Parts: sequence; C-alpha cells; structure tokens
Amino acid sequence: MRKLTFVVITSIIGLSPMQLANACGDKTMRVRTGLRYYQTQAASHPSTILIHSRALPAGKASELRDSLNKVGHKATAIDDIGRVSNDLRTRHYDLILTSLAEASNLQKEVNSLTPKTVVVPVLFKPSKAEEVAAQQYKVKVKNPTDLIDFLIAVNKAMKQANKV
Repeated sequence: MRKLTFVVITSIIGLSPMQLANACGDKTMRVRTGLRYYQTQAASHPSTILIHSRALPAGKASELRDSLNKVGHKATAIDDIGRVSNDLRTRHYDLILTSLAEASNLQKEVNSLTPKTVVVPVLFKPSKAEEVAAQQYKVKVKNPTDLIDFLIAVNKAMKQANKV
C-alpha cells in the first residue's frame, strides 16, 4: 500500500522515482569533502593564496579568486610571472597555484625567500612526461572541475605545512 501511495504521489507531482536518485554520486555529497567542510576549515584557518593566472584557462583565475575569498581564504590573482616574483618579495603567501612549467622556478625562488610557502602546480590533461615531472610535488591539482578540487589541495597543503 505504501509503495502504491508513493507511486501515485510521484506521478501526480510529475516526478519519476528515478529522478529522485540522481544525486547519489554527486561530488557535493562526499563525506568530509563537501563545500561546508572546507568552508569551516577556511573560517578557522584562512590561507593567503597567490594564483598565477596563466595556470588556469582564460577568465577562470578571477572566478577562482572570488570563490576562494568567499569561502574564507585571502586569494590574489596575478598574470605576469615577473609580478609574481616581485610580490613574493613584499608579501607572504601560504600557497601558490601555478602551472607546472613555472612551478620549478617559483619553487626555487620560494625556497630562498619564504620556505614555508607551498607551490602547487595545476595540471589540465597532463601528458605522461608532465605526470612524471609533477611527482616531485606533494600537492597538485589534477584536472580540476570545480572549487572543491582546489579546496582539497589547499587543505592538504596547509596540513602538510602544519598550519591546520
């Protein structure tokens, strides 16, 4: 009787029972890795993040910066690698998001200026050679699809730097 009532109610509303089960594999439903978890982490341990804009597709760096700021981090996006280097001399960052091509040079510079800063390469559809080159980094963002992928990397990097 209950099953019949459920079927009648869902057919009246216009929903099929299959439409109700669509969110089972949704990324936001992951335990301990949903947006709310990382919002509380960012609120209790905000990080200063420098985003090298060329590491991301056009226009995405400003979106990522705004999203990270909204969550509770303090993010800055810079286009030119020269400005990134100058900014590293004047300000302290906990994390730098950059491309794999620029990561090794930035890592050397970071080690000389602020050794606690973590350099995180962002990889989009990496080749085998790029995957091998990226293995030297403990934290990397591989094929990011949404904000949560970056929040996971930030949280992991801060745990490794013992800031969380």
